[in-house]
Amino acid sequence: MIDRRINPANERVAASYLRGQINTKLFLDGLLRQCLRGVTDLLDKPSGRRVTQLSLGEELTVFEQKNGFAFVQSAKDDYCGYMDETLIAPRSKKSHWVSALSSHLYPEADLKKKNIGELYFCDEVEVINEDTGWSELRGGVFVPSCHLSKLTERFTSFIKVAELFLNSPYLWGGCSRSGIDCSGLIQIALISCGIKCPRDADMQEDDLGYNVSVGDATTGDLIFWKGHVGILTEPNVLTHANAHHMAVFREDLDLANKRIEKSGGGTITSVKRL
Repeated sequence: MIDRRINPANERVAASYLRGQINTKLFLDGLLRQCLRGVTDLLDKPSGRRVTQLSLGEELTVFEQKNGFAFVQSAKDDYCGYMDETLIAPRSKKSHWVSALSSHLYPEADLKKKNIGELYFCDEVEVINEDTGWSELRGGVFVPSCHLSKLTERFTSFIKVAELFLNSPYLWGGCSRSGIDCSGLIQIALISCGIKCPRDADMQEDDLGYNVSVGDATTGDLIFWKGHVGILTEPNVLTHANAHHMAVFREDLDLANKRIEKSGGGTITSVKRL
């Protein structure tokens, strides 16, 4: 059985490459587009539950638009779902990404002007002009240049990136400093360092790194439970977005493991080293 999270198919349409694997009415290659706004919810069904969030400029394949929702697949991690169809735009020539946790958009290159929008970590934008510490984006808005990096530039430590999100609130399916979940934290930390990463914890456990024993776990290792993941940012110190603290939190790994087991989450299922 195909994984519908990463294989675009519903009762009406499906990706052409799924022909012969499922029954549906229409098989399509889809249209290449991008997301128009950062922190855009991707839903499991129209008006349904959030499963992840899309970034500004994120590349999409659109398979269907119906009743105000678009059925799409993200190029970043192949994740599929439904989004507000008004938040889809033609692809642009993106040149930079937001390497600060967030930033503001301004109508002019003047920090005293009223901000008119917000950018989030990993949003991708097209810079058309840079001058005196400001970058002008396509559309005539401005952002501080220090909050941007070229698309070819990435961080080198996913541990440090994960720690940037400390105390960010927990949000199921969230992917930004305004709200993030356990696997979202791992994904955004790795992607910002140029490491491809699937979206959900079970996918990450299957696809990332190689196994080491719990006793050998050290800084940089990913620690998995059923449906949960965190990263050792120091020896025996787990940093993870979790619903117990409702935040990205640092705690002793042994204490966290005991608490998770006591709450019904089971024991550690694997330790993966990248």
